[in-house]
Amino acid sequence: MLSANSLLNIRVAAFGLTGLVCLLYAAMAILTGRPDPISPWIPAAFGIVSAASVLVALMSAGKRSATMARDEGFSDDFRRAQGVGYWVALLLYPVFGFFLSSGGVEYHVAFAAMGTLTGAAFLLPFVWFDLKGRV
Repeated sequence: MLSANSLLNIRVAAFGLTGLVCLLYAAMAILTGRPDPISPWIPAAFGIVSAASVLVALMSAGKRSATMARDEGFSDDFRRAQGVGYWVALLLYPVFGFFLSSGGVEYHVAFAAMGTLTGAAFLLPFVWFDLKGRV
């Protein structure tokens, strides 16, 4: 059985790695001007593996450890990260709208970048809030 601390570490590592992959994908799309700087399945695969690893960890941790890992600190970090992700996602529209209208980026590149940035905008703040709350 996994301890609550091990479960927290798995969740932070999985979410952090997936968030970084999403951020890297978006940056590469913008810098290269291609909507597929690497295979678009890579961010998707990281998301699926991340979700599966957290689910398997939760199932193998037992009810007590899973409950401890999903305490009020988790709920607060999750809520705050959702807020950051929401506002970042909304702000992406005018930012990319400006670059689209000025010809700085093509629509298919903006679509790919905005999609992966939206994922990163939730995952990375969640990891930051979680780690900050433990120190």
